[in-house]
Amino acid sequence: MSPPRKRRQYTNSLSSPVSKRTRSSTSDFSIPGFTLPAGPKKEKQHHVAPTYRRPGQYLGRNVSVDDAMMLTSPTNESAAISSADGQLLKDQGALTLPPEQAQTDLIATFIDFGHVWTPVIDSAWLDTSKPSLLLLQSIFVAASRLTTQPNEYGSTADFYRRAKLLFFFGNERNALISISSAILLSWYSPVGPETVVTDTSAFWLRTAESIAFQIGLHKEPAVTDPQRGLRRRIWGTLVLLDCITSATLGSPQSITPSDSASNMQPPTLDDFTTQDFPARTFPVYVSIAQLLGTIAQRRLRRDLWPEHTRTLETSLFRWVKHDFLTISGPSLSSSLETRQVLVMYFAGLIMLDRARGQSADRPLAARSLLSASFIVGIYRDFLEKDELCRLGPASPFYALVAGLVLIPTYKTEPLWETANEDTVILKACLQILSKQWGAAIGALRTLQKLSDDALSHFPPTGAETELRIPRLSDETLAFFEGFDRRWCRLWGPIVDRTHEGGVSDLNGSLRSILDNYAASRPWGDVPRPAGVPEVEAEALDALRGGGGGTSAWERGLGGEWLLDNGSSL
Repeated sequence: MSPPRKRRQYTNSLSSPVSKRTRSSTSDFSIPGFTLPAGPKKEKQHHVAPTYRRPGQYLGRNVSVDDAMMLTSPTNESAAISSADGQLLKDQGALTLPPEQAQTDLIATFIDFGHVWTPVIDSAWLDTSKPSLLLLQSIFVAASRLTTQPNEYGSTADFYRRAKLLFFFGNERNALISISSAILLSWYSPVGPETVVTDTSAFWLRTAESIAFQIGLHKEPAVTDPQRGLRRRIWGTLVLLDCITSATLGSPQSITPSDSASNMQPPTLDDFTTQDFPARTFPVYVSIAQLLGTIAQRRLRRDLWPEHTRTLETSLFRWVKHDFLTISGPSLSSSLETRQVLVMYFAGLIMLDRARGQSADRPLAARSLLSASFIVGIYRDFLEKDELCRLGPASPFYALVAGLVLIPTYKTEPLWETANEDTVILKACLQILSKQWGAAIGALRTLQKLSDDALSHFPPTGAETELRIPRLSDETLAFFEGFDRRWCRLWGPIVDRTHEGGVSDLNGSLRSILDNYAASRPWGDVPRPAGVPEVEAEALDALRGGGGGTSAWERGLGGEWLLDNGSSL
């Protein structure tokens, strides 16, 4: 009898998790009493932080530069734009706002579903008789992306065009508002990486980062700074978005982890005036995003050595055993927010396994398969509860990551039927997401092509079946302890060695959705997302297959870099 296998230990010496508190949907805001405008009101005075770092601060102590010497414009420069520009903005509708009730509804929508991921707004900015037009239009852009309800006072494209004009006409002189607005405009992103335009999340992120570096936002603010929490939240948002953009597009990071860590500490509860559920969620979200970014960068630079892999494995384990518990509680509850964050954890495990050499010609990794199946189960929840409209621009990427793992199992007879249905669920979700996010179109087309190729070689031979049945190691099981196994339909075949979790547990409505999807094969004529300019139709037609050529997904962008064993920036 062979000796028992020694189980690998993952350390978790952090303190016990904070008990979950009752969620407040308004966080730092007071929406029920919000009206706009509210008539004459005394403006609140705030400390204005320096808008640049003096050369003496980084050239050396012997360099002495007076602030007045550095001024290149009058200190009393008016924030008002020229009459000609103002008239143009008016003619283009940039100064148009919806009625007060519509504004209140849009702001409330953003606070309920978007503020937790981008807590970049100071409530004082709205608690004034004359809120920033740029800020308002930007909030409306993000809010309209988080709902399927039509708005007769303006579409997402309308709000975006107004905000874009206000931004580039220099209407806003408050640098923090400009940065926050650029972050909110990154919610627009109507096309995937295959279309070169200035309307993508990456473009607005780089724009916001540029202003942030200019005003020294990457430096730890003084403890006495009244905007300390706001500045740290905005910087934390830039860091996490930079990491997610790197992972989803396979692109270099603009904010290097070492530079960020040396200048600014990670966000904490103290950065929020109300320490509620969104306040507890944001630091957890930032930490998992940074792990994804680190995995992606090391993978792309071919710099993921065994010691790095071990460190990242331990970091993911500690995250799920400590950080995640601070927002989910011991029962690993499944609110909309916790499920969205948890998807990133499972995606991180898959990315780490693929970086270790898991590919189509090698035995499947049980950890990756289980992670992919958990992602499908969570997306299935989103689909059944009509929550897909609440997801952000990166949501197609996580569905793609899961699909890339599941499709090779078509060659494994005990798994292929469940894996095929799970892939169909992902494709159905991507079809719905494509109405909001252009990146879903390429992901959908990629999964459809790969699954068609896999099914063309079905059924598998006996030799392939025996070779490809994955085995779950003892240490791997620790990464999934405590999760709802109903999310993972591959748990039975892989862990318990049973055939439970097949097609029979799909309810009637979901079965109808999937049957309709399979019959129509909508990937070939994915509708153009609302608000995409007509000039981009040709590029989208090419992506759908009507224009020939090679899409960005086939060139290695938008997550397709995960298919390669070796990549390089």
